[in-house]
Amino acid sequence: MCRIKNLIALAAVTLTTPVYALEITPIFGYRAGGDFIDEINDKKHTINSASTFGIIITGDKYDGGKQFEVYYSHQDSELSSVTITGPTTSGISDIPLTIDYLHFGGTAPIGTHDKMESFVSGGLGFTYLSPDFTGLQSDLRASLSIGIGLKYLFNENVALRLETRGLATLYNNNSAIFCSGGCALKIDGNYFLQTEVFAGLAIKF
Repeated sequence: MCRIKNLIALAAVTLTTPVYALEITPIFGYRAGGDFIDEINDKKHTINSASTFGIIITGDKYDGGKQFEVYYSHQDSELSSVTITGPTTSGISDIPLTIDYLHFGGTAPIGTHDKMESFVSGGLGFTYLSPDFTGLQSDLRASLSIGIGLKYLFNENVALRLETRGLATLYNNNSAIFCSGGCALKIDGNYFLQTEVFAGLAIKF
């Protein structure tokens, strides 16, 4: 009898506990921008524009339609015409560079019209820059993002998400990056900026 009472109590708690939806959005897009100014020779080095892919994990709505989310985006690109000075390699070269953003933030609604929802987004987190070049080391830096987007609701569980974001990666002025024995760049400035546009199919579970 005691066991049955325990099971009934557990069932009652389970049925009265709110179930929070989770939304998964694989995203595909395009990212542009990103310049480094070399403090030594005042030369600008540009990150080439390239396609991106990633995922956004979004929590249930709260407080007037706001949502928490985790945003991840990956880009394979190149950093142009960098002068390398190191123990194994020296000279001018384009450096293959992957850039990953991981941000924790959320969205806030702007307005709703029929099946269309507009919103602003933002997040704080990290940028991971990884050069595929002998003698250079990866860099992990703090970053932030802010954006604006639209959702078109096909039904309660599936929506098309379109969004654009500005991304800022923070540096101390005169920071040296990609150091491993030697350094590729000494940066003049406190940040670099990129802009990303993407689309994804949001599926709610």
